[in-house]
Amino acid sequence: MIINFTVENFLSFQEPQTLSLVAEPPYDNNKDNLLDSPIEGIKLLKAVIIYGANASGKSNFITALAHFRSLVLESLKFTPDDNLWNPSSPQFALNSESRHSPSRYEINFFCNNIRYNYSISFYKDRIFNERLSYFPKRYEKLIFDRFLDAQDQYIFILGADLKPVRIFNDIARKTAKNVLFLSKAVQENTHFLEPIYNWFAKGLSEEPEMIDLARMCCNDSSYKKNILDFIRSQDINIVDLSIDEKKIESDFFDGDNIPEEIKKKLFDDLKDQFTYKISTYHKDNNDDLIEFPLKLESRGTLKLLELSSIMMKDSIYESKAFYIDELGSDLHPLLVKNFISSFQKTTNQLIAATHDTHLIDSKYLRKDQIYFIEKNSEQASVLYSLSDFRPRNDRENWELRYLSGRYGATPFFKD
Repeated sequence: MIINFTVENFLSFQEPQTLSLVAEPPYDNNKDNLLDSPIEGIKLLKAVIIYGANASGKSNFITALAHFRSLVLESLKFTPDDNLWNPSSPQFALNSESRHSPSRYEINFFCNNIRYNYSISFYKDRIFNERLSYFPKRYEKLIFDRFLDAQDQYIFILGADLKPVRIFNDIARKTAKNVLFLSKAVQENTHFLEPIYNWFAKGLSEEPEMIDLARMCCNDSSYKKNILDFIRSQDINIVDLSIDEKKIESDFFDGDNIPEEIKKKLFDDLKDQFTYKISTYHKDNNDDLIEFPLKLESRGTLKLLELSSIMMKDSIYESKAFYIDELGSDLHPLLVKNFISSFQKTTNQLIAATHDTHLIDSKYLRKDQIYFIEKNSEQASVLYSLSDFRPRNDRENWELRYLSGRYGATPFFKD
């Protein structure tokens, strides 16, 4: 479960901007929208929806969270000269000092009912700082801290729980400047840090794709039933799904005009992968099932099928966190409302950006679940919550007040 996420000096964000999923009291409004946390008296939000004008920075915020996750999972693949962000520098470009300063991410989250704090800062091809701590009991305890000194050399401070020290010191020496120590340590089979890495890999997820749905349906027979139940509840008349899973064989590229040496390389890279053929079934006027190739379904139906994955309970994590850009694209506004209502009956979390203002409504969201992003006079993105305006649930039409400009984060048209 995510507690909060902070981004600084990344794309359109200059100063630190924090999105918090900690619910504000009172807790008696929209109780289904809240999660109990491992800390007594603290509740977390199941969903936070971000609004703002085009080019305000909504997508950049989602991108920052996605990039943080990708660095944890992919930095081991970097060559020594690879930048941590390609193709160009991600620092805030409209300030001469910021352009040459590190970008920074920080996340607080629960993993196995323990609170963790993990932060990194980076510039071009190197990590400037990487710090991980946790709260096994009441107080914060350092796991490790890595930073560059004045001589451009890395200093590692290892917490008492990283044992044996000799092994972790050896891993520190082998960690390249553009590789995260967390990732390198897990690669070296250090089990203490593995749950944190696995949380980024499996407990935090981008918007699912159709191949994710196919894999899950093939791996768990109950998954398809749950997907179909959800789709039918959204007024989509799909009666059944069929998923044909096929392992990639050596003849997969036959018939393609590809040189043999490249075919061999492609097969070596993909030989453990699967292809999936997905079909949907609808009933005709005689109640017979008619098969449709997936490409004949509407874009909205495909979007709902993909989104349905985030409704499902995970077999490992009691609560998974998802981040999605353009949540309402291709969907009718009533479908988006119903989707959010259905989602908040799960134990998962969602951070999403959208232009669908119909959700700015106390019937669907609490005021602390609605965030706005707008550009300030320095053309930097600023993030803030509807709660900052202290709106009344029973007296104000939040959507109309937002569209009229009372909360900012709307386009400003010049005459």
